[in-house]
Amino acid sequence: MKLRKPLSLLILAFVITSVNLYSCKDFNDVTFEAESGSADFTTVAAVGNSLTAGFQSSALYNTGQRYSFPSLVAGQVESVQNFEQPLISDPGIGGRLELDSSLPPTDPSNTPVPTDEQGQPINADLDRPYNNLGVPGSILADFTGQDLPGAPYSARRGNNPFFDIVLRDMGATQAEQLAALNPTFVMFWLGNNDILRYVTSGGTENYLPPENFQQLYQASMQALAQTEAGAALFNIPDVASIPYVFLVRQRLVQQGAITFDEATGTYQLVTPQGNLPIYIETSEAPRVMQQNDFLLLPSSSYFAGIQSGNNPPPVSPLNPIPNNLVLDGPITSPPTGASEFAQARGVVQQYNNIIASAASSNGYALVDINARFSQILAEGGVTIGGETLRPVPGELFSFDGVHPSNQGHGVVANAAINAINNTFNANIQTIDISTIPRGIPVTN
Repeated sequence: MKLRKPLSLLILAFVITSVNLYSCKDFNDVTFEAESGSADFTTVAAVGNSLTAGFQSSALYNTGQRYSFPSLVAGQVESVQNFEQPLISDPGIGGRLELDSSLPPTDPSNTPVPTDEQGQPINADLDRPYNNLGVPGSILADFTGQDLPGAPYSARRGNNPFFDIVLRDMGATQAEQLAALNPTFVMFWLGNNDILRYVTSGGTENYLPPENFQQLYQASMQALAQTEAGAALFNIPDVASIPYVFLVRQRLVQQGAITFDEATGTYQLVTPQGNLPIYIETSEAPRVMQQNDFLLLPSSSYFAGIQSGNNPPPVSPLNPIPNNLVLDGPITSPPTGASEFAQARGVVQQYNNIIASAASSNGYALVDINARFSQILAEGGVTIGGETLRPVPGELFSFDGVHPSNQGHGVVANAAINAINNTFNANIQTIDISTIPRGIPVTN
């Protein structure tokens, strides 16, 4: 997914002050002699979307791709040679969100904005498919090219330039190119975008029905089984574990712009005239914002507009926060009635049950990213080199609030390594994440 809107001063004033730029470090090229156990790592491949590709801060670019989790995992196995990715020169393709290099990174006015500059493919003349077949924006149906209701493969490919960048003319689908690689081990992470577009649109776009997801995932596993490769399957994170969903509400409370009223169980806007109820638009009708409602990342610009006087405050049902900026939650506990948040969580759980079943029945490793990301959120971050890096943009996540940063990819890579070791009795050493540079994008 590409997020082009700059993040507002309201949110990033807090985020940027937490960013400590690391000194420039070289790519972690230390490899370890690892026992492969029952797995064969002669030819490693990865299939997925932007998460697999190493997409960060709204763009696909070389200095982020080098730290994609598949590249990091491959770099830990000495037998892996020539792990090729579709590298794009900086600042990449997509409109990378960057800080102004002329200002201190801790300056509240130094907020990430998208660059107009574009990078170019570096190794497009590779005479075989890339090992990393992650295509930003791809959905599960794109892997085999199978059309189902709610999964418009051909239309998405026609509107997505990353297919031509990654697949070129080496085969029509990721599945065809994977087979041509003759892989011995595959990392497979698809399905995120089949629910993510519902989440990031505030429930205004459709998700792939679980029954269709199951049919497509089974077809994908059949294609994967034909390669006779070992595999690690990645599940789908909880929708509340990414900053795109949880960050705005959290920061507005910390900044004192909004407050939660325990007595009424509602959020209120803090104004000179007193605290006033906040109204949100839902698919049913406007209502007051409650405990389980989430303000999506683009709503930071909406609240900045309130501060500047360009947007009316949402203190009346006539001026609610627009539906596409809110993932509304259940109004009772346990959940009853319509709720975008509960619906999304339920779909993710059904997707993950299908993925877990596929891993078990095929003898593949299951990388439980859902549990790992939720653990990080509950613990407030990850301790790396004596410093706690929080799950926020500029730390474990990149500036777009969806995709991991360099070090975030290190967390994903270690989760994959642990799952692979446990399933295949391998002995791949995990990565010292402190050796990975933070990689904050800045203008030249």
